[in-house]
Amino acid sequence: MSSGTASRALLLGALATLTLGPTGCLMTRYLAQAGHGQFELMAKARPIEQVVADPDTPLRTAMLLAEIPAIKAYGAAFGLSVKRNYRTYSDLGRPAAVWFVGGADPLAFRPRKWCFPIVGCFAGLGWFDEDDALRHRRALEARGLDVIARPAAAYSTGGWFPDPVLSTMLGGGDDAFPGLANVILHESVHATVLVPDQPFFNESFAEYVGDVMTDRWVIDRFGAGAPEQLAWLISQATGAVRVARMFATYNQLDALYKSSASATDKLAKKKAIIDQLVAELRLRRRPNNASLVELRVYRAGGSTLTDAHRACGDLRNLIAAAKTLRRGDFNKDLQEDLAPVGETLAKRCRTLPSATTVASGTR
Repeated sequence: MSSGTASRALLLGALATLTLGPTGCLMTRYLAQAGHGQFELMAKARPIEQVVADPDTPLRTAMLLAEIPAIKAYGAAFGLSVKRNYRTYSDLGRPAAVWFVGGADPLAFRPRKWCFPIVGCFAGLGWFDEDDALRHRRALEARGLDVIARPAAAYSTGGWFPDPVLSTMLGGGDDAFPGLANVILHESVHATVLVPDQPFFNESFAEYVGDVMTDRWVIDRFGAGAPEQLAWLISQATGAVRVARMFATYNQLDALYKSSASATDKLAKKKAIIDQLVAELRLRRRPNNASLVELRVYRAGGSTLTDAHRACGDLRNLIAAAKTLRRGDFNKDLQEDLAPVGETLAKRCRTLPSATTVASGTR
């Protein structure tokens, strides 16, 4: 989750409120805050060129924002939809864009889901106000669920609104430029390919494409061996080690949950397994089923997307094939097994009108 995104059910806000009719208290409260938060964010937006030219803008901020048009053009060359988004900048004055909250069964990797008209179902909710997020977390914990509540630096409205660049998306250090490019490209994938009810595909596809494109962009922009490229490679390598270890824990726990052991034994063994993970990775936040499900959401594609990319022979072809996906191409809502989807992508690449040569090769 290198980009720290939360592309969740913040997609409609006020529009969904109009189509929903009578609902429960949570749904009404959530949609009201989503609509208010989205419009407040848009009200703060200023044209990027104006912010860059403003002498009161910090130099680091101006330098990062000045890269946005070129990053968008890079994404557009691969077939991403970028015209509506990232033309403005919003200084939020807070440490996170939204706070993401999700829940899962304590003895199964079964996420709690929330469903909305038009946009479909999601495995978590994003709250603009931290206190609202914490109240939601406590309500889920009171139901006995494993819960995650974390800040997110960025999110996408999936094309429903023109997304601004947010102050929370701007980092520091040598990895600031590739980090910003990764967020912009990841979120632009959501504006290009977003299948309702399929967060596992949507997030893992955006993660894969965004990472592959950033790998290439940082070399094209700064050159192989530049500090920016080395910082990006180090962050990716460090993350890959941690992700692999956490996936091993996921698989270990999944086998435990599916075993015939009693619930008491499962809970005791679950604690021991997570204790070991925390000690090995020196984690400050203790993982649980909800956080491990979120990891699965972002990484469900695994080698499947790499294989599909190889079959397509070209990243632009892969994106073009993904644009054809619809709900009917999936076996169920919140589908975790993406192997059949990868096969569909490979087949559709073979039927594209012509083979493109832009962005050839795989990661």
